[in-house]
Amino acid sequence: MSHLPARITRLTWDLAMGSLVGLLCGGAAAAFLFLLTLTIGLRKAHPALLFALPLLGLLSAWIYRRWGGTAEGGTALVLDEVTEWRGQVPSRMAPLVLIGTLLAHLGGASVGREGTAVQMGAALGRTLAKARGRLGAWLRLTRTRQRLLLQAGLAGGFGAVFGTPLAGGMFGLEVVGRGGLRTEGLLICLASSLVGDRIAQALGSHHLHWTAAPPELSGLVWLRLLAFAPLVAAAAWAYVHASHGLAAWTRLRFPWWARPLIGGVAFACMAPLFSPAHLNLGTDWLPRIFSGGSVPTLAFALKLALTAWCLGWGFKGGEVTPLFVSGALLGVAVAPGLGLPAPFLGAVGFVTLFGAASHTPLTSLLLGVELFGTPFAAPILVVGALAYGLVGARSLYRPGPAG
Repeated sequence: MSHLPARITRLTWDLAMGSLVGLLCGGAAAAFLFLLTLTIGLRKAHPALLFALPLLGLLSAWIYRRWGGTAEGGTALVLDEVTEWRGQVPSRMAPLVLIGTLLAHLGGASVGREGTAVQMGAALGRTLAKARGRLGAWLRLTRTRQRLLLQAGLAGGFGAVFGTPLAGGMFGLEVVGRGGLRTEGLLICLASSLVGDRIAQALGSHHLHWTAAPPELSGLVWLRLLAFAPLVAAAAWAYVHASHGLAAWTRLRFPWWARPLIGGVAFACMAPLFSPAHLNLGTDWLPRIFSGGSVPTLAFALKLALTAWCLGWGFKGGEVTPLFVSGALLGVAVAPGLGLPAPFLGAVGFVTLFGAASHTPLTSLLLGVELFGTPFAAPILVVGALAYGLVGARSLYRPGPAG
């Protein structure tokens, strides 16, 4: 009992600071989602903007070259800072990644939005951690607490941009754990994600939630789900290796200004060969997926390849939403062969491909429950755990060994 006052003080600090970071993250996410909607709408209204992608990418690369500094490290830098604090996450990471992502989407690049949200959240948390004078003394910003503010920014950004506060809180813990959970950040991550989500919604952010009816989970259904897991793992493994490999190769072989020009020109030339639904986030596929409509068998592979291509050549934005879409497309594509309802397997693939690729199976479990309901918990847990175990050492945020 002698340590009770210290524990109460620590928990109060976590709750208060997590809520403050969540407030900042929620406001930033709402502004980002509003601007992203306008940007994608503008691109759809003016299809010729696709051919401006090389120049838009060059502009983004120049901005990072001129002002980016360590911000070029992106989400990987933030995770390294949470693990081993060095104070290298700059506040300017927030506006830089926002501008870079909007420019990429204006040209139709196949990129996501989570990278933007979590980097903005982390940068805002880092800005708070720079407090000096009386405010800094009152906040008692030790190295550990500065790391926790970054971690809270990861959680708040994820929860606010996807409208999944429980998954956001878990993401802040799981993504930095290198195979384990850093439970010291549990309260601050949950507070940040919950508050961030509420603030974003209060400011007008709305998230679409899709429905799918799960079948009765008989023994045969479980066997079919087990057969689906290696397919998820294979897709996740292929994407992670392709995206990291291409990014490393282009950085080694081409100057900074040539990467977006070459990648953007090639993407614009390829665009007439595939459905416009593959552009940007790829969410235009989702109404067809969850209404039971048919999709091209290899649409999931094309979406993964296009996302790896855009990020590999230096475009900004992240990859989680394209992975959601690709996982759902994979589920729909193989559902007839496995004898399972397409919307159901699409929902399972939606979250488990992301979980396997990012090494966050618990986050994907909570994400699935928040998006599709508790009947999906057991299928997602089993498929996600098996796919995570099969996918190997590399992940979206940790290049890891080549094996």
